Amino acid sequence: MHIRLEPVRMLTLFLLLATLVSCGGEKGGTEPGRVLIIGLDGAEWDLLGPMLAAGEMPNLARLRDEGVYGKLRSLEPPQKSPAIWTTIATGKSPEEHGIRAFVEQVKGRPLTKNMRQARALWNIASGVGKSVGVVGWLMTWPAEEVNGFVITDYLQYTAAPSRKFKGRTYPPELEGEIQDEVVAWEEVPWSFVQGFLDAPLDTTTLSQTMERLLRPIRWISAGDLTFARLATRLYQQDPPDFFAVYLRGMDAMGHLYWNYMTPQAVPAGTLEPEGELYLSGAVRAYYRFVDELLGPILDTALEDPRTTVIVCSDHGFGGGPGRGIQVHKLDGVILMGGRGVGRGEITGANVYDVAPTALVLLGLPPAQDMHGKVLWSALDEDIPRERFAELIPTYETGDSTGSGSPLESPVDEELKERLRSLGYID
Repeated sequence: MHIRLEPVRMLTLFLLLATLVSCGGEKGGTEPGRVLIIGLDGAEWDLLGPMLAAGEMPNLARLRDEGVYGKLRSLEPPQKSPAIWTTIATGKSPEEHGIRAFVEQVKGRPLTKNMRQARALWNIASGVGKSVGVVGWLMTWPAEEVNGFVITDYLQYTAAPSRKFKGRTYPPELEGEIQDEVVAWEEVPWSFVQGFLDAPLDTTTLSQTMERLLRPIRWISAGDLTFARLATRLYQQDPPDFFAVYLRGMDAMGHLYWNYMTPQAVPAGTLEPEGELYLSGAVRAYYRFVDELLGPILDTALEDPRTTVIVCSDHGFGGGPGRGIQVHKLDGVILMGGRGVGRGEITGANVYDVAPTALVLLGLPPAQDMHGKVLWSALDEDIPRERFAELIPTYETGDSTGSGSPLESPVDEELKERLRSLGYID
């Protein structure tokens, strides 16, 4: 979807932006800042909170201690992650942005991927000349043309050579330039998997049961390793005005291993006895792993006085006997730190609020057709409210080419296998 603002709307927006920037007096918020959004799918406070308190996740603990934190209410009724993450990026409902699931399954037709039908934050920022970077965000394939770069979520899939496909990055040549950072899951050694287990295990003589149980850790960690390394490298190289990176591993690990942490929550006989010997701490270990991955990019961002960091999840996690969204919880997490952010706990935030809050931090007005509110309780007086009292009607102007047409996915079988293993499709 290539999106352009109409000339008249573009001029109006630039004039409004200029007015907003110039009317702030001497306060620290007079200059538009940078925004870094880190999406952690399925991050859950009931696990994250105690781990932060125990010093197990020092990088996210720093963000909490120096900024604000709270619950982030998800969509009601519960929705699948692609719908929620697209709402976070657009401020629009699934009915408006057009994304409800990972793929659309139509009887008698191949698996297809729906195209987003609303502007995301990176489109809006690009439209007013701001630089942007997007790494791994759900539902970004095929990569859109932006004032910067997009590395889509499809970079993690290793489609068969006969089904090579385009559009995994923008600009297209970026894919070749970043290949050294792409981790193929088959290259993740079993010795690496050992780091998530409760006790030493001879991975050279795995039983069929344990091979089946542990194999997903390889592709889960490969995806997060790839996107975290790329995000850190590109962000440290030249931080854009807006940057978003998404890591899926916490949610995937939750679907597969949460119940080994809380076996009392499922009926007897549900869990593999071999798995109970080794996997009770796997999700906690993965939380620590993600915190370690985030350390370099958080350090870079928080040392920049112009940057605000937003870390959020699309929903929480509870485990239990269900599958798919049945084991999700409605409250995810939000942490904010850096420029313009206050201190302490905030309440009442929901996934619709991320987009308008990010726009304000970028020095842009929210739109009237966004459903969320600016999280003023998270911001300090350096971001004065009066500058953003006037909203624009919408950012949805101009043509959006091809947005209504689903595309056949070239990674159907690999994507379906992963979605099936997590309970999202049958």
